[in-house]
Amino acid sequence: DVRKVNHLCTLHGIPRHYVDFDDLKMDEDIDAVVIATPNHLHAPMAVAAMEYGKDVLCEMPLGLNAEEARLMVETAQREGRKFMPCLNTRLRPDVQTIGKFINEGELGQLYYCKTGWLRSRSSWSLEGWRGQRLRSGGGAFLGLGTALLDFSLWLLSPGRPVSITGVAHQRTPKADVEDTAFAMIRFDSDVLLTVEVGWSMLMEREFTYFNAFGTNGAALLNPVQINKEMHGHLVNVTPQISTKGIQRASFQTLIDLWISSLLKDSQSPVLAIDALLINRLADAFYRSSSSHCEVSLPGEPE
Repeated sequence: DVRKVNHLCTLHGIPRHYVDFDDLKMDEDIDAVVIATPNHLHAPMAVAAMEYGKDVLCEMPLGLNAEEARLMVETAQREGRKFMPCLNTRLRPDVQTIGKFINEGELGQLYYCKTGWLRSRSSWSLEGWRGQRLRSGGGAFLGLGTALLDFSLWLLSPGRPVSITGVAHQRTPKADVEDTAFAMIRFDSDVLLTVEVGWSMLMEREFTYFNAFGTNGAALLNPVQINKEMHGHLVNVTPQISTKGIQRASFQTLIDLWISSLLKDSQSPVLAIDALLINRLADAFYRSSSSHCEVSLPGEPE
């Protein structure tokens, strides 16, 4: 939409704009680009940009599948470019708080975690590319589950997922992707993680959650609550943190980290290999849901 591009550039004082990606990638004055296009364009655009000497921040999921995501990671390594995935939910202040409790052993040994994101039918539309598997790569599990797996895998590291069992349901007319999904993921640390997502639920409002249960305590997300067993009693030890604008804050932190890594020529703490793992899990989920079997997740080759 050329008129919209012109309007936004005038409104925000943007000195140059492009309506053809080829013009952007070949502009030698451009050092870095943000890829926030429909999923099927992530890999070809990111690979082309890096091959033309540009650093890339890419929206999630990286690719339609693990093969595309792996190509992006390998291209960044080959071309010596900084390639950062938009894994922002791990940077939310409330997630960071839970992470500190887990990392310091305050909850004891984790054994069960569950997370979910359920959206009402009225808050989501599958019109356009999101309802087309060839352009989206998948439905609710890839679209919503990516954000949940971002912070869940981060909180449970260094534990590594070793298998996944998935169930998917497709009930939305004129779409060929699942609108609800459930997954059970086993980790080599003996933690079990369950994931439930849906974007066409008959409910008044959407909600997101994460619960972690350990031998000495539990952590709940959205809102944050930390419970610990102390002197034979269950005690609420939740610290006071601001939850205002936490999602926006996570995006700003991500952008700040990316820009800092570019200016300082340093490695970002948000690694592309983490995003590749999410694509690998999604691929395994879809294999499991179609075969009705648990699917193993072998380690990524060095």
